Amino acid sequence: MLEPLRELFPKNIYLNLAIALKSLGSFKLRTFLAIIGVVLGTLSLITVANTSRSMELKTIKDLERFGKNLLTVKSGLMRGHGSPGALTESTKLTLDDAIAIKESSPLINRVAPVSSKTFPLRYKSTTATGTMMMGISMEFLKLKKIPLAGGRLFTEVDEKEMRKTAIIGSKAAEKLFKDEDPVGKYIFIYRVPCEVVGVLEPMAIDLSGINEDNIIYVPLSTFMRRLVNTSKINLIYVEATREEVVGQSKGEIEVLLRQRHNIKKGERDDFTVTDLKDINAMQTKTMKIVVTLGMITSAISFTISSIGILSIMILMVNERRVEIGIRRVVGAKKRDIAIQFLTESSFISLMGAVAGLMAGIALSYGISALAKIPFAVSPGGVIISVAASIVTGIASGIYPSIKAMEIQPVNILRN
Repeated sequence: MLEPLRELFPKNIYLNLAIALKSLGSFKLRTFLAIIGVVLGTLSLITVANTSRSMELKTIKDLERFGKNLLTVKSGLMRGHGSPGALTESTKLTLDDAIAIKESSPLINRVAPVSSKTFPLRYKSTTATGTMMMGISMEFLKLKKIPLAGGRLFTEVDEKEMRKTAIIGSKAAEKLFKDEDPVGKYIFIYRVPCEVVGVLEPMAIDLSGINEDNIIYVPLSTFMRRLVNTSKINLIYVEATREEVVGQSKGEIEVLLRQRHNIKKGERDDFTVTDLKDINAMQTKTMKIVVTLGMITSAISFTISSIGILSIMILMVNERRVEIGIRRVVGAKKRDIAIQFLTESSFISLMGAVAGLMAGIALSYGISALAKIPFAVSPGGVIISVAASIVTGIASGIYPSIKAMEIQPVNILRN
């Protein structure tokens, strides 16, 4: 098995590896159990590190798509009149609120009102339920980058003439059209026929919590006048002129809306103003907690595997006393014996690290595919896991190496 490696390693290292592999083969089950501990430790560490890195990349991608210095003003929650403790969504935000925010301060660069509601969609005999329809303005298209897989975005004409056009998310398109090209087809939003002019690329859930794969965009004027006949909106995106004034803009918006909504001192707001970077910070904090828990799990796994490797190495020392005595008689030094057992313990640990590394990368890829987040391998996670496995192997082999060096060849030959 090691014959191809003969030319790659010095003779003494190759000999130690050959002896290690032969010795470990005599204790297959115990060796396997010792390796499993290292595999689990490496697996958990790599998976957590890679997933954390993937989430960072997704957050960066979302922030780039949303634009910089962004605030969201969302309709808040208010106490309902139904069952005790019931909460309903406040619908007091209006287009006039959006206009007032834009005109209230020179610190505001752009304001994009949005209104949304869940509607069933129908194409021929196929129906998709639970799809969120969002009415968006042209300012929204300027503020947020919307990647299209096909078709086009809305135009000023679509907005002014309240055309019944739609841009559909990838998941909703798959449900309705299967393998057909949706562009140019007509779908029914509730009972209103709308032409599909664009299809979104797969994007999953964005920073504001909206599943963009199961969404359908229509011009805001069309949504408010032809589909739901309302003057209310659910969400306002606000872009500040620069990062330094985001906090100040947030405070000014809160004061302005409290005045416009006649909210008295001590009463709760019927809206929520959020900085998307606060959401990013919260997600980062959550991921740090997950990473910390992963590190603790890995440390426990490596500790257990270290005990397992230690026990099997002590067993090997006791089983190979005659071999050690004969090697000492024919000229092997104590250092050679110590290196042999350290090599064997490190070999066990490195085998587990390689297996855990491959399994961790495969699991990370699976998680990324399911969660629709960018796949990434964390170099730091790889380095830490390999270093931890090496330390585990060496630490587990120190005591057995000392026990092996204490064996006197004279006593072995006498016995």
